[in-house]
Amino acid sequence: MKRTFWTPTLVLTSLLAFSQAGHGLEADRLQATTIDANQMTYNEKSNVTVFTGNVLLTRGSLVIRGEKLTLTETADGNQLAKVEGSPARFKQQRDSQVKSDVLLISGTGEMIEFDGNKSVVTLTGKASIEKSANGQLTESISGSKITYEQNTEFLNVVGAPNSAGKTRVQAVIKPKTQGQAQ
Repeated sequence: MKRTFWTPTLVLTSLLAFSQAGHGLEADRLQATTIDANQMTYNEKSNVTVFTGNVLLTRGSLVIRGEKLTLTETADGNQLAKVEGSPARFKQQRDSQVKSDVLLISGTGEMIEFDGNKSVVTLTGKASIEKSANGQLTESISGSKITYEQNTEFLNVVGAPNSAGKTRVQAVIKPKTQGQAQ
């Protein structure tokens, strides 16, 4: 089957579906993905699409911003996305068991990578992830590299060098009050 220029968009749509189950709104999976940028190039032979210049990707409550978005589908069908920026950012509303709660997760890094087959998100370079509930910060984690494995809900953080040259991870976790969503 001959691929078309729209194949990368379909690849990205399925690639981003993995991030919805672990953190995002279930309804986001049903939304169309829109990518706005100053420029787009597509190499049909290598299955690589590159969006550059003020890149904005939206899909339901998911918003990703960066300077460059590279979408790749390998010969074995693995789907990869890489967002670069100063910093690259993502934000998404999360599902809540309490209807009135507004839960958000956001992250920044100089690069954000999504591996669709492995369901892994990696943030590198001044990486941070924050969770909030109803506008109040509940958790924040920072380091030089954060890897989140969605299928196993495993998080690995590599520290960033401090002024003394030692690598350190920083996590801030606020105590939960009774009835507060996770």
